[in-house]
Amino acid sequence: MDRSLQQRWGGTLVLGALLVWVMAWLWFTWPYWEDDAYIHLEYARSVAEGRGFSFNNRLSHGDTAPLWVLWLAWPMRLGLDGVWAGKLLVLLCCVATLAVLWRFTQRLQDDLKVAGSIPATWALALFVSSPYFCYWAFSGMEAVTAAGWLMLQACLLMPRQASVRTLAAASACLGTGPLLRPEFALMCLAGGPFLWWQARHVLVNRPRAQSTAIALACLLALGLPVLLWSGYALHTFGHILPNTNAAKQAPPGTWVTLRLLQVAALGFPGLFLLGLLWLARWRGWQGWRGVVPRTAWPLLVWVALVACFYMVNHTHVQTRYVLVLAPGLLAVLCAVLAQRVGAPALARTAAASVLLSAGISMLLVVPHMRNKIELIASTGRMAAHIEAHVPRSEPIAVYAIGQFGYMLRQHELVDVGGITRPSASRFLYDEKARVAWARAEGARYFIWGEPPEPGAVLAASFDAHNVGWFMNPAAYAQAAPVRLWRLP
Repeated sequence: MDRSLQQRWGGTLVLGALLVWVMAWLWFTWPYWEDDAYIHLEYARSVAEGRGFSFNNRLSHGDTAPLWVLWLAWPMRLGLDGVWAGKLLVLLCCVATLAVLWRFTQRLQDDLKVAGSIPATWALALFVSSPYFCYWAFSGMEAVTAAGWLMLQACLLMPRQASVRTLAAASACLGTGPLLRPEFALMCLAGGPFLWWQARHVLVNRPRAQSTAIALACLLALGLPVLLWSGYALHTFGHILPNTNAAKQAPPGTWVTLRLLQVAALGFPGLFLLGLLWLARWRGWQGWRGVVPRTAWPLLVWVALVACFYMVNHTHVQTRYVLVLAPGLLAVLCAVLAQRVGAPALARTAAASVLLSAGISMLLVVPHMRNKIELIASTGRMAAHIEAHVPRSEPIAVYAIGQFGYMLRQHELVDVGGITRPSASRFLYDEKARVAWARAEGARYFIWGEPPEPGAVLAASFDAHNVGWFMNPAAYAQAAPVRLWRLP
Protein backbone atom coordinates (compact mmCIF):
# COMPACT_ATOMS: atom_id res chain seq x y z
CA MET A 1 0.00 0.00 0.00
CA ASP A 2 1.52 3.34 -1.04
CA ARG A 3 1.98 6.18 1.43
CA SER A 4 -0.86 8.36 0.07
CA LEU A 5 -3.34 5.51 0.43
CA GLN A 6 -2.09 4.79 3.93
CA GLN A 7 -2.54 8.43 4.85
CA ARG A 8 -6.05 8.46 3.37
CA TRP A 9 -7.11 5.38 5.32
CA GLY A 10 -5.41 6.67 8.46
CA GLY A 11 -7.20 10.00 8.17
CA THR A 12 -10.54 8.24 7.66
CA LEU A 13 -10.01 6.16 10.80
CA VAL A 14 -9.06 9.24 12.81
CA LEU A 15 -12.17 11.12 11.60
CA GLY A 16 -14.35 8.12 12.43
CA ALA A 17 -12.89 7.93 15.93
CA LEU A 18 -13.46 11.68 16.37
CA LEU A 19 -17.11 11.32 15.38
CA VAL A 20 -17.61 8.57 17.96
CA TRP A 21 -15.79 10.67 20.58
CA VAL A 22 -17.94 13.76 19.96
CA MET A 23 -21.20 11.77 19.99
CA ALA A 24 -20.15 10.07 23.23
CA TRP A 25 -19.59 13.45 24.89
CA LEU A 26 -22.89 14.75 23.53
CA TRP A 27 -24.66 11.77 25.14
CA PHE A 28 -22.73 12.04 28.40
CA THR A 29 -23.21 15.80 28.81
CA TRP A 30 -26.86 15.92 27.68
CA PRO A 31 -28.20 16.41 31.28
CA TYR A 32 -25.66 19.20 31.84
CA TRP A 33 -26.27 22.92 31.45
CA GLU A 34 -23.72 25.45 32.68
CA ASP A 35 -24.97 27.87 35.33
CA ASP A 36 -23.87 30.84 33.21
CA ALA A 37 -25.80 29.32 30.30
CA TYR A 38 -28.96 29.50 32.42
CA ILE A 39 -28.29 33.23 32.53
CA HIS A 40 -28.44 33.28 28.73
CA LEU A 41 -31.68 31.27 28.88
CA GLU A 42 -33.33 33.59 31.39
CA TYR A 43 -32.46 36.65 29.31
CA ALA A 44 -33.65 34.86 26.15
CA ARG A 45 -36.94 33.92 27.79
CA SER A 46 -37.38 37.52 28.90
CA VAL A 47 -36.76 38.74 25.34
CA ALA A 48 -39.10 36.10 23.92
CA GLU A 49 -41.84 37.23 26.32
CA GLY A 50 -41.36 40.88 25.35
CA ARG A 51 -39.80 42.02 28.65
CA GLY A 52 -36.45 43.08 27.20
CA PHE A 53 -33.12 42.11 28.72
CA SER A 54 -34.25 41.40 32.25
CA PHE A 55 -33.19 38.79 34.79
CA ASN A 56 -35.28 37.83 37.80
CA ASN A 57 -37.69 40.60 36.76
CA ARG A 58 -34.93 43.25 36.83
CA LEU A 59 -33.78 45.05 33.71
CA SER A 60 -30.01 44.56 33.81
CA HIS A 61 -27.02 44.68 31.51
CA GLY A 62 -25.73 41.33 32.74
CA ASP A 63 -25.19 39.32 29.56
CA THR A 64 -22.00 39.73 27.53
CA ALA A 65 -23.33 37.80 24.51
CA PRO A 66 -26.57 39.51 23.41
CA LEU A 67 -26.34 37.91 19.96
CA TRP A 68 -26.42 34.46 21.60
CA VAL A 69 -29.46 35.54 23.63
CA LEU A 70 -31.28 36.64 20.49
CA TRP A 71 -30.48 33.33 18.77
CA LEU A 72 -31.92 31.48 21.77
CA ALA A 73 -35.00 33.68 21.92
CA TRP A 74 -36.31 32.78 18.46
CA PRO A 75 -37.05 29.06 19.08
CA MET A 76 -38.38 29.99 22.53
CA ARG A 77 -40.84 32.39 20.91
CA LEU A 78 -42.05 29.46 18.85
CA GLY A 79 -42.78 27.53 22.04
CA LEU A 80 -39.68 25.34 22.30
CA ASP A 81 -38.42 24.64 25.83
CA GLY A 82 -35.41 26.78 26.70
CA VAL A 83 -32.93 23.98 27.40
CA TRP A 84 -34.02 22.09 24.28
CA ALA A 85 -33.63 25.28 22.24
CA GLY A 86 -30.16 25.72 23.69
CA LYS A 87 -29.11 22.13 23.03
CA LEU A 88 -30.23 22.42 19.41
CA LEU A 89 -28.35 25.69 19.02
CA VAL A 90 -25.08 24.44 20.51
CA LEU A 91 -25.23 21.27 18.42
CA LEU A 92 -25.70 23.20 15.17
CA CYS A 93 -23.00 25.70 16.12
CA CYS A 94 -20.59 22.92 17.09
CA VAL A 95 -20.98 21.29 13.67
CA ALA A 96 -20.50 24.69 12.00
CA THR A 97 -17.34 25.41 14.02
CA LEU A 98 -15.78 22.04 13.14
CA ALA A 99 -16.53 22.69 9.46
CA VAL A 100 -14.94 26.15 9.70
CA LEU A 101 -11.87 24.70 11.43
CA TRP A 102 -11.45 22.17 8.61
CA ARG A 103 -11.83 24.86 5.95
CA PHE A 104 -9.53 27.29 7.77
CA THR A 105 -6.77 24.67 7.99
CA GLN A 106 -7.15 23.87 4.30
CA ARG A 107 -6.84 27.56 3.49
CA LEU A 108 -3.62 27.65 5.49
CA GLN A 109 -2.38 24.61 3.58
CA ASP A 110 -3.19 26.31 0.27
CA ASP A 111 -1.15 29.32 1.37
CA LEU A 112 1.82 27.05 2.09
CA LYS A 113 1.20 24.72 -0.89
CA VAL A 114 0.70 21.70 1.38
CA ALA A 115 -1.41 18.92 -0.13
CA GLY A 116 -3.55 16.30 1.60
CA SER A 117 -5.88 16.32 4.58
CA ILE A 118 -3.42 15.34 7.32
CA PRO A 119 -3.06 18.84 8.91
CA ALA A 120 -6.82 19.47 8.90
CA THR A 121 -7.52 16.03 10.38
CA TRP A 122 -5.08 16.51 13.23
CA ALA A 123 -6.26 20.07 13.88
CA LEU A 124 -9.77 18.66 14.35
CA ALA A 125 -8.47 15.85 16.56
CA LEU A 126 -6.49 18.24 18.76
CA PHE A 127 -9.53 20.47 19.15
CA VAL A 128 -12.23 17.91 19.99
CA SER A 129 -9.99 15.88 22.32
CA SER A 130 -9.31 19.00 24.39
CA PRO A 131 -10.75 18.93 27.92
CA TYR A 132 -12.23 22.35 27.30
CA PHE A 133 -14.08 21.25 24.18
CA CYS A 134 -15.43 18.22 26.08
CA TYR A 135 -16.61 20.50 28.87
CA TRP A 136 -17.97 23.51 26.97
CA ALA A 137 -19.16 22.17 23.60
CA PHE A 138 -22.66 21.21 24.76
CA SER A 139 -22.86 23.32 27.91
CA GLY A 140 -25.10 26.03 26.44
CA MET A 141 -22.28 28.58 26.24
CA GLU A 142 -21.04 30.38 23.12
CA ALA A 143 -17.29 29.66 23.40
CA VAL A 144 -17.08 26.94 20.72
CA THR A 145 -19.14 29.09 18.36
CA ALA A 146 -16.85 32.04 19.02
CA ALA A 147 -13.82 29.92 18.11
CA GLY A 148 -15.40 29.21 14.73
CA TRP A 149 -16.37 32.86 14.34
CA LEU A 150 -12.74 33.87 14.85
CA MET A 151 -11.47 31.54 12.11
CA LEU A 152 -14.29 32.63 9.81
CA GLN A 153 -13.25 36.26 10.29
CA ALA A 154 -9.67 35.39 9.31
CA CYS A 155 -10.84 33.62 6.14
CA LEU A 156 -13.08 36.53 5.13
CA LEU A 157 -10.41 39.12 5.82
CA MET A 158 -7.89 37.31 3.61
CA PRO A 159 -9.97 35.87 0.75
CA ARG A 160 -8.52 34.03 -2.21
CA GLN A 161 -9.97 36.71 -4.48
CA ALA A 162 -11.37 39.90 -3.04
CA SER A 163 -14.86 40.84 -4.19
CA VAL A 164 -17.81 42.93 -3.06
CA ARG A 165 -19.29 39.78 -1.53
CA THR A 166 -16.20 38.95 0.57
CA LEU A 167 -15.82 42.59 1.62
CA ALA A 168 -19.46 42.79 2.75
CA ALA A 169 -19.27 39.43 4.54
CA ALA A 170 -16.06 40.41 6.34
CA SER A 171 -17.58 43.72 7.43
CA ALA A 172 -20.72 42.05 8.75
CA CYS A 173 -18.74 39.33 10.52
CA LEU A 174 -16.49 41.87 12.23
CA GLY A 175 -19.44 44.11 13.07
CA THR A 176 -21.49 41.43 14.82
CA GLY A 177 -18.54 39.69 16.51
CA PRO A 178 -18.49 41.90 19.67
CA LEU A 179 -22.10 40.92 20.33
CA LEU A 180 -21.01 37.29 20.56
CA ARG A 181 -17.79 37.77 22.57
CA PRO A 182 -16.67 41.19 23.90
CA GLU A 183 -13.05 40.41 22.96
CA PHE A 184 -14.03 40.53 19.30
CA ALA A 185 -14.17 44.32 19.59
CA LEU A 186 -10.39 44.11 19.25
CA MET A 187 -10.82 42.41 15.86
CA CYS A 188 -11.85 45.77 14.42
CA LEU A 189 -8.37 46.96 15.38
CA ALA A 190 -6.58 43.75 14.35
CA GLY A 191 -8.57 43.24 11.16
CA GLY A 192 -8.91 46.88 10.15
CA PRO A 193 -5.76 47.01 7.96
CA PHE A 194 -6.73 43.76 6.21
CA LEU A 195 -10.26 45.03 5.60
CA TRP A 196 -8.85 48.28 4.22
CA TRP A 197 -6.49 46.37 1.92
CA GLN A 198 -9.42 44.33 0.61
CA ALA A 199 -11.56 47.44 0.12
CA ARG A 200 -8.78 49.08 -1.89
CA HIS A 201 -8.71 46.11 -4.26
CA VAL A 202 -12.48 45.86 -4.55
CA LEU A 203 -13.22 49.55 -5.09
CA VAL A 204 -10.39 50.40 -7.47
CA ASN A 205 -11.43 51.19 -11.04
CA ARG A 206 -15.12 51.36 -10.11
CA PRO A 207 -17.29 54.43 -10.76
CA ARG A 208 -17.11 56.88 -7.89
CA ALA A 209 -20.80 56.64 -7.01
CA GLN A 210 -20.67 52.84 -6.93
CA SER A 211 -17.50 52.81 -4.81
CA THR A 212 -19.04 55.26 -2.35
CA ALA A 213 -22.23 53.19 -2.03
CA ILE A 214 -20.27 49.98 -1.42
CA ALA A 215 -18.01 51.66 1.13
CA LEU A 216 -20.95 53.15 3.04
CA ALA A 217 -22.79 49.81 3.07
CA CYS A 218 -19.72 48.06 4.46
CA LEU A 219 -19.21 50.76 7.09
CA LEU A 220 -22.83 50.30 8.18
CA ALA A 221 -22.35 46.54 8.39
CA LEU A 222 -19.18 47.09 10.41
CA GLY A 223 -20.48 49.62 12.90
CA LEU A 224 -24.27 49.46 13.03
CA PRO A 225 -24.74 46.27 15.15
CA VAL A 226 -22.56 47.52 18.02
CA LEU A 227 -23.96 51.06 17.75
CA LEU A 228 -27.54 49.78 17.94
CA TRP A 229 -26.79 47.57 20.93
CA SER A 230 -24.80 50.33 22.66
CA GLY A 231 -27.67 52.76 22.12
CA TYR A 232 -30.15 50.25 23.53
CA ALA A 233 -27.89 49.57 26.52
CA LEU A 234 -27.33 53.26 27.24
CA HIS A 235 -31.05 54.01 26.99
CA THR A 236 -32.19 50.97 28.98
CA PHE A 237 -29.46 50.41 31.56
CA GLY A 238 -27.77 53.81 31.66
CA HIS A 239 -24.35 52.48 30.65
CA ILE A 240 -22.69 50.59 27.77
CA LEU A 241 -20.26 48.23 29.53
CA PRO A 242 -21.97 45.13 31.00
CA ASN A 243 -22.29 44.68 34.75
CA THR A 244 -20.05 41.61 34.62
CA ASN A 245 -17.03 43.66 33.51
CA ALA A 246 -15.76 44.00 37.09
CA ALA A 247 -16.21 40.26 37.69
CA LYS A 248 -13.61 39.54 35.00
CA GLN A 249 -10.86 41.01 37.17
CA ALA A 250 -8.39 38.54 38.67
CA PRO A 251 -7.95 38.41 42.46
CA PRO A 252 -5.16 40.60 43.85
CA GLY A 253 -1.75 38.97 43.54
CA THR A 254 -2.62 36.89 40.46
CA TRP A 255 0.06 36.74 37.75
CA VAL A 256 -2.12 36.82 34.65
CA THR A 257 0.59 35.67 32.22
CA LEU A 258 1.36 32.59 34.29
CA ARG A 259 -2.32 31.78 34.70
CA LEU A 260 -2.86 32.12 30.95
CA LEU A 261 -0.05 29.65 30.28
CA GLN A 262 -1.30 27.23 32.93
CA VAL A 263 -4.87 27.27 31.65
CA ALA A 264 -3.67 26.79 28.06
CA ALA A 265 -1.37 23.90 29.03
CA LEU A 266 -4.14 22.06 30.87
CA GLY A 267 -6.67 22.36 28.07
CA PHE A 268 -4.46 22.31 24.97
CA PRO A 269 -1.17 20.51 25.65
CA GLY A 270 -0.88 20.08 21.87
CA LEU A 271 -0.06 23.78 21.55
CA PHE A 272 3.08 23.24 23.59
CA LEU A 273 4.08 19.86 22.12
CA LEU A 274 3.69 21.13 18.55
CA GLY A 275 5.55 24.27 19.55
CA LEU A 276 8.42 22.13 20.88
CA LEU A 277 8.51 20.22 17.57
CA TRP A 278 8.66 23.53 15.72
CA LEU A 279 11.55 24.72 17.91
CA ALA A 280 13.38 21.38 17.55
CA ARG A 281 13.42 21.84 13.76
CA TRP A 282 14.31 25.52 13.92
CA ARG A 283 16.93 26.41 11.36
CA GLY A 284 17.02 30.14 11.81
CA TRP A 285 15.08 32.85 10.05
CA GLN A 286 16.88 32.28 6.74
CA GLY A 287 15.22 28.90 6.32
CA TRP A 288 11.85 29.97 7.68
CA ARG A 289 10.94 32.94 5.55
CA GLY A 290 7.28 33.01 4.65
CA VAL A 291 6.53 30.61 7.50
CA VAL A 292 3.22 32.30 8.45
CA PRO A 293 0.34 31.59 6.03
CA ARG A 294 -1.32 34.77 4.83
CA THR A 295 -4.77 33.65 6.02
CA ALA A 296 -3.44 33.34 9.58
CA TRP A 297 -2.31 36.93 10.00
CA PRO A 298 -5.63 38.49 11.18
CA LEU A 299 -6.08 35.70 13.72
CA LEU A 300 -2.52 35.94 15.02
CA VAL A 301 -2.69 39.72 15.38
CA TRP A 302 -5.98 39.42 17.26
CA VAL A 303 -4.62 36.72 19.59
CA ALA A 304 -1.62 38.93 20.40
CA LEU A 305 -3.88 41.92 21.13
CA VAL A 306 -6.22 39.86 23.32
CA ALA A 307 -3.33 38.35 25.29
CA CYS A 308 -1.95 41.85 25.91
CA PHE A 309 -5.41 43.07 26.93
CA TYR A 310 -5.77 40.24 29.45
CA MET A 311 -2.47 41.19 31.04
CA VAL A 312 -3.07 44.95 31.07
CA ASN A 313 -6.66 44.53 32.27
CA HIS A 314 -5.57 41.99 34.92
CA THR A 315 -8.22 39.60 33.61
CA HIS A 316 -9.06 36.39 35.43
CA VAL A 317 -8.39 34.12 32.43
CA GLN A 318 -10.93 31.30 32.27
CA THR A 319 -10.99 28.03 30.38
CA ARG A 320 -13.54 29.21 27.83
CA TYR A 321 -11.36 32.22 26.95
CA VAL A 322 -8.56 29.85 25.94
CA LEU A 323 -11.08 27.70 24.06
CA VAL A 324 -11.72 30.66 21.75
CA LEU A 325 -8.01 31.34 21.20
CA ALA A 326 -6.58 27.85 20.78
CA PRO A 327 -8.25 26.13 17.77
CA GLY A 328 -6.99 28.65 15.24
CA LEU A 329 -3.48 28.47 16.69
CA LEU A 330 -3.58 24.66 16.47
CA ALA A 331 -4.59 24.89 12.82
CA VAL A 332 -1.70 27.26 12.07
CA LEU A 333 0.81 24.99 13.79
CA CYS A 334 -0.48 21.89 11.99
CA ALA A 335 -0.29 23.56 8.57
CA VAL A 336 3.17 25.06 9.16
CA LEU A 337 4.63 21.84 10.58
CA ALA A 338 3.21 19.77 7.72
CA GLN A 339 5.21 21.94 5.37
CA ARG A 340 8.37 22.26 7.44
CA VAL A 341 8.82 18.86 9.10
CA GLY A 342 6.53 16.65 7.00
CA ALA A 343 3.28 14.82 7.64
CA PRO A 344 4.80 11.79 9.50
CA ALA A 345 6.52 13.94 12.16
CA LEU A 346 3.39 16.05 12.52
CA ALA A 347 1.22 12.94 12.87
CA ARG A 348 3.43 11.45 15.59
CA THR A 349 3.48 14.59 17.71
CA ALA A 350 -0.20 15.33 17.12
CA ALA A 351 -1.18 11.75 18.02
CA ALA A 352 0.74 12.00 21.30
CA SER A 353 -0.96 15.33 21.99
CA VAL A 354 -4.40 13.88 21.27
CA LEU A 355 -3.78 10.95 23.61
CA LEU A 356 -2.61 13.34 26.33
CA SER A 357 -5.65 15.60 25.85
CA ALA A 358 -8.04 12.66 25.83
CA GLY A 359 -6.40 11.27 28.98
CA ILE A 360 -6.83 14.59 30.80
CA SER A 361 -10.44 14.71 29.61
CA MET A 362 -11.17 11.25 30.99
CA LEU A 363 -9.28 11.89 34.24
CA LEU A 364 -10.60 15.35 35.05
CA VAL A 365 -13.59 16.25 32.91
CA VAL A 366 -15.60 13.05 33.51
CA PRO A 367 -15.76 13.45 37.32
CA HIS A 368 -16.14 17.22 36.91
CA MET A 369 -19.17 16.74 34.65
CA ARG A 370 -20.67 14.09 36.91
CA ASN A 371 -20.46 16.47 39.83
CA LYS A 372 -21.91 19.30 37.75
CA ILE A 373 -24.85 17.12 36.69
CA GLU A 374 -25.38 16.21 40.35
CA LEU A 375 -25.21 19.90 41.26
CA ILE A 376 -27.89 20.73 38.68
CA ALA A 377 -30.19 18.13 40.23
CA SER A 378 -29.49 19.37 43.77
CA THR A 379 -30.05 22.97 42.72
CA GLY A 380 -33.38 21.94 41.18
CA ARG A 381 -34.41 20.28 44.45
CA MET A 382 -33.34 23.37 46.38
CA ALA A 383 -35.38 25.58 44.06
CA ALA A 384 -38.43 23.35 44.60
CA HIS A 385 -37.89 23.54 48.37
CA ILE A 386 -37.70 27.34 48.20
CA GLU A 387 -40.89 27.49 46.17
CA ALA A 388 -42.69 25.41 48.79
CA HIS A 389 -41.27 26.79 52.05
CA VAL A 390 -39.73 30.25 51.63
CA PRO A 391 -42.12 33.22 51.57
CA ARG A 392 -41.89 35.24 48.38
CA SER A 393 -41.55 38.41 50.43
CA GLU A 394 -38.15 37.34 51.81
CA PRO A 395 -35.26 37.87 49.32
CA ILE A 396 -32.55 35.22 48.88
CA ALA A 397 -28.88 36.07 48.32
CA VAL A 398 -26.98 33.82 45.90
CA TYR A 399 -23.76 33.92 43.92
CA ALA A 400 -24.37 31.20 41.25
CA ILE A 401 -27.53 32.92 40.14
CA GLY A 402 -28.12 31.26 36.76
CA GLN A 403 -30.21 28.16 37.48
CA PHE A 404 -31.93 29.70 40.50
CA GLY A 405 -32.85 32.76 38.44
CA TYR A 406 -34.22 30.56 35.65
CA MET A 407 -36.29 28.40 38.02
CA LEU A 408 -37.38 30.90 40.70
CA ARG A 409 -39.39 33.44 38.78
CA GLN A 410 -41.47 34.65 41.75
CA HIS A 411 -38.76 34.97 44.40
CA GLU A 412 -36.52 38.01 44.56
CA LEU A 413 -32.84 37.06 44.34
CA VAL A 414 -30.08 39.28 45.68
CA ASP A 415 -27.25 38.67 43.22
CA VAL A 416 -23.96 38.91 45.13
CA GLY A 417 -22.02 38.25 41.90
CA GLY A 418 -22.98 41.60 40.36
CA ILE A 419 -24.83 40.42 37.24
CA THR A 420 -28.14 42.09 38.10
CA ARG A 421 -26.82 44.39 40.86
CA PRO A 422 -23.51 45.99 39.77
CA SER A 423 -22.79 47.41 43.21
CA ALA A 424 -22.06 43.86 44.44
CA SER A 425 -18.91 43.75 42.31
CA ARG A 426 -17.01 45.75 44.92
CA PHE A 427 -17.22 42.82 47.33
CA LEU A 428 -16.27 39.89 45.08
CA TYR A 429 -13.20 39.07 47.19
CA ASP A 430 -14.47 40.22 50.60
CA GLU A 431 -16.88 37.64 51.97
CA LYS A 432 -17.76 39.52 55.16
CA ALA A 433 -18.52 42.73 53.27
CA ARG A 434 -20.51 40.75 50.71
CA VAL A 435 -22.85 39.37 53.39
CA ALA A 436 -23.28 42.84 54.90
CA TRP A 437 -24.10 44.24 51.47
CA ALA A 438 -26.64 41.46 50.85
CA ARG A 439 -28.30 42.24 54.18
CA ALA A 440 -28.48 45.91 53.22
CA GLU A 441 -30.19 44.85 49.97
CA GLY A 442 -32.85 43.07 52.03
CA ALA A 443 -31.64 39.47 51.90
CA ARG A 444 -33.19 37.20 54.53
CA TYR A 445 -31.69 33.96 53.22
CA PHE A 446 -28.29 33.09 51.76
CA ILE A 447 -27.40 30.14 49.50
CA TRP A 448 -23.84 29.28 50.48
CA GLY A 449 -21.74 26.29 51.49
CA GLU A 450 -20.68 27.47 54.93
CA PRO A 451 -22.59 29.68 57.41
CA PRO A 452 -22.43 33.18 55.90
CA GLU A 453 -22.25 34.72 59.38
CA PRO A 454 -22.49 33.64 63.04
CA GLY A 455 -26.00 32.74 64.06
CA ALA A 456 -27.16 31.75 60.57
CA VAL A 457 -29.61 28.83 60.72
CA LEU A 458 -29.49 25.98 58.22
CA ALA A 459 -32.87 25.91 56.49
CA ALA A 460 -32.20 23.22 53.86
CA SER A 461 -29.32 21.16 52.47
CA PHE A 462 -28.98 18.94 49.40
CA ASP A 463 -26.07 16.66 48.59
CA ALA A 464 -23.45 17.67 46.02
CA HIS A 465 -19.71 17.29 45.50
CA ASN A 466 -16.85 19.58 44.56
CA VAL A 467 -16.96 21.20 41.14
CA GLY A 468 -13.98 22.86 39.52
CA TRP A 469 -10.74 21.99 37.77
CA PHE A 470 -8.64 19.97 40.21
CA MET A 471 -5.27 18.45 39.41
CA ASN A 472 -5.92 15.84 42.10
CA PRO A 473 -8.86 13.64 40.95
CA ALA A 474 -9.57 12.72 44.57
CA ALA A 475 -10.77 16.28 45.16
CA TYR A 476 -13.93 15.51 43.18
CA ALA A 477 -15.03 13.08 45.92
CA GLN A 478 -15.19 15.80 48.56
CA ALA A 479 -18.68 16.89 49.58
CA ALA A 480 -19.88 20.43 48.80
CA PRO A 481 -23.64 20.42 49.51
CA VAL A 482 -26.06 23.10 48.35
CA ARG A 483 -27.21 24.84 51.53
CA LEU A 484 -29.83 27.47 52.31
CA TRP A 485 -29.15 29.58 55.40
CA ARG A 486 -31.60 31.86 57.16
CA LEU A 487 -29.80 35.00 58.30
CA PRO A 488 -30.19 35.92 61.96
